[in-house]
Amino acid sequence: MADNPHPSLVPETSHSSATTPGPQSHDYSPQCPFCMISRTYHPISPLVASPRTAVATDNGLEQDPPMALAPDKLDPPSFVLFSSEHVIAFLDIMPLTRGHVLVAPRKHRVKVGDLTPDESGEIGRVLPLLARAVVRAVMPDIPHHQADYNIVQNNGPGAAQVVPHVHFHIVPRPPLNYVPPLPQQSSSSQTQTPRNRKYPPNPPPEGWQRTAILFGRGRRDDLDYHDSAFLVEDMRQCVREEWEATFGETPDVLGNGHRGDRKGAWKV
Repeated sequence: MADNPHPSLVPETSHSSATTPGPQSHDYSPQCPFCMISRTYHPISPLVASPRTAVATDNGLEQDPPMALAPDKLDPPSFVLFSSEHVIAFLDIMPLTRGHVLVAPRKHRVKVGDLTPDESGEIGRVLPLLARAVVRAVMPDIPHHQADYNIVQNNGPGAAQVVPHVHFHIVPRPPLNYVPPLPQQSSSSQTQTPRNRKYPPNPPPEGWQRTAILFGRGRRDDLDYHDSAFLVEDMRQCVREEWEATFGETPDVLGNGHRGDRKGAWKV
């Protein structure tokens, strides 16, 4: 792959202390695939990442969503739905279910206890928003209060952490035999579809299935790049809508929820 113009992500491998030196917390690790993603995809406002209309800016090249968040900047492609000062979210390359998303700090932090107050605070603010957006993009005709999903986070190889970089899994759990509405239906009647389509709730899992779902385990499939290109666009749109509903139409939000430009603002 010497003639490939795009950087290559390091494959996910076990980092057991029995085979490799203990990972250290620092801002960037060249062996970490998540660090490669965060370094490649710079912060961009969710209002710009999925604009209602074309956005003209001084830095048009970087602010143009097809350029700023183009999946083929890396090999394999990375499908980024959210990228802020401290947090980045992208589709898992080996998803448990369609729409499996990873939410990670931008800088290299191995375990939750390594997060800075700014990083942990921003993750706490955006994780509920991202969960709602992901679930709505994957199951647009099922309201959030009826949707099932996991949020899983592991620390260390003994806790099943594979990549030594903090990340939260958002794993949608659609109903059995769920078929999402056609794209034109979900985009044109997003507010009406939850009232029109009914699905029986998922039965509580039992035995090994309960354990697998509880800990975010199970069969994984290769990411469908073609489907992901459309899905991540839907996710960005849902993120923008959730952002506007939560913070209003401003890209800079302080940690306390106020708007402004002083230290602490989300520089997206």
